[in-house]
Amino acid sequence: MLNRKLRLGLLGTNCYILGDEESRHGLIIDPAAISNSIPETVTEYHLDVKYIVLTHGHLDHLAGLEYARKLYPEAKLCFHPADASLSENVELVSYLGMSALPTLAPDIPLSEGSTLELGKIKFSVISIPGHTPGGICLYTRGYLFSGDTLFNSGIGRSDFDKSDTEALRQNIVNGLLSLPPETLVFPGHGRETTIGKEKTGNPFI
Repeated sequence: MLNRKLRLGLLGTNCYILGDEESRHGLIIDPAAISNSIPETVTEYHLDVKYIVLTHGHLDHLAGLEYARKLYPEAKLCFHPADASLSENVELVSYLGMSALPTLAPDIPLSEGSTLELGKIKFSVISIPGHTPGGICLYTRGYLFSGDTLFNSGIGRSDFDKSDTEALRQNIVNGLLSLPPETLVFPGHGRETTIGKEKTGNPFI
């Protein structure tokens, strides 16, 4: 699998460009800012972008969404509908220093057990509410893209409106830590880790 991490925006959000090496079908996770590095990576990998996936509805993960949709108008927007209105949250918008976006509507609503196929690669959606009501992770064998749920030695913030600390912890334990320990975790911020490392050493779980 092709996998390029781009660190974008004021909060250093990780945007991921993924691709199937055979079909060259591509997927963008969390277009966090307007950046030439997005189309440059897509061009470098010779990708046909099929999906734009939001791991959750916070603006630091979708500030470049309209930019990406204009670049790839045929790509389907995919996210959990429970986060559709978070981009209008006045308090969060002010905290991030960004402008509010209208309520979003997914082309493909995601929920627990949903799947997305990228050539021969099949991603499963794992629903992990807590940081936001509609937080999701994408999993394929050996790889987990965790958004702002699970970090290297940390978990997502839960002091926002509609966040739930205990739900986040329990959903991580039940939904993520049961994955194979060698699974690589690619979070929404910071460095990569593994499920095994977080299961034994994450102080917040």
